[in-house]
Amino acid sequence: MKFHRAYRASLVATAVVATLAGCSGGSGGASGGGLEKTNIVIDAFPAIDSAGLFIAEQEGLFKKQGLNVTIDLASTSQAAIDGQEKGTYDITSADYVTYIDNALQDKAQLRIIDESSFLQPNVLTLLVKKGSAVQSVPQLKDKVVSVNAPDDIGTLLIDSLLSDNGVSLSSVKFNNDVAFPAVGQELASGHVAAAFAPEPFVSLDGMLGGTQVLADLDQGGSANFPIQGVAVTQSWAKANPNTLTAFQRAYAQGQEIADTDRPAVEAAIEKFLGLTPIAAALVSLPDFPIGVDATRLQRIVDAMVRFGLLPQKDAGFKISSIIDNG
Repeated sequence: MKFHRAYRASLVATAVVATLAGCSGGSGGASGGGLEKTNIVIDAFPAIDSAGLFIAEQEGLFKKQGLNVTIDLASTSQAAIDGQEKGTYDITSADYVTYIDNALQDKAQLRIIDESSFLQPNVLTLLVKKGSAVQSVPQLKDKVVSVNAPDDIGTLLIDSLLSDNGVSLSSVKFNNDVAFPAVGQELASGHVAAAFAPEPFVSLDGMLGGTQVLADLDQGGSANFPIQGVAVTQSWAKANPNTLTAFQRAYAQGQEIADTDRPAVEAAIEKFLGLTPIAAALVSLPDFPIGVDATRLQRIVDAMVRFGLLPQKDAGFKISSIIDNG
């Protein structure tokens, strides 16, 4: 459910004040002074979940904070985090499942600094080819379903959907390496029976007439599920507290615009995702929250344990431990 504009505006002000206070005390002790870095490279997964980030850059909100931001588009969330660990990227915007997996396997010492999105209707779906014999979720038994990477947000949401519909998880095989632009082709060829796809690919493939939605993933146990966030490494946060504060201030403003101004979202995704105006006008949008809600994000950990993406030994992990000022 969307917040009214006036209430959202008050949340932005509150979030910015909290960010300023928290980062000055918890991110290295620098409460004043200039920016430690002014040139920032961000690697973001190319989906509408990053609309707030795109808007902040397009409308000059980062520049107003003294930041020169370059946004690269990641091939996968894991690729973004790998580049972050190597120092190629200062900040990443990726799915939470991958962030959590890296943190718990000690692949990356991360801090989640902001949320990007949580599910709303028709944003993440399972697609089938038009006229497919598969017309219901239970018919996926013994079928192949594609995701773009193994054991990430797509796998988790599909597991939840299958469980809600009484389908044994072991009865469905995943093809773990189907890029979203190739979903329509893979379905048409019969290599997969169904495919995980986010917006804008849901709308794009539908416009081409070759696919139809089998199931909206915003339902049952995954309704309003958190999808994508923003993170830095722990060391980067400690070394750049003022830069981090400036980024968060501009990012909160971008999120506010994304959640209340659809034309601004359309303009941003036309630029960054290469959509035509018609396609941009058709896409369904997630919710674009401000700040970080630890209770909401804890759902991800619980679901990962439930569906075997994390071992039982990690059931007690509190995501607040890797949230900025959590």
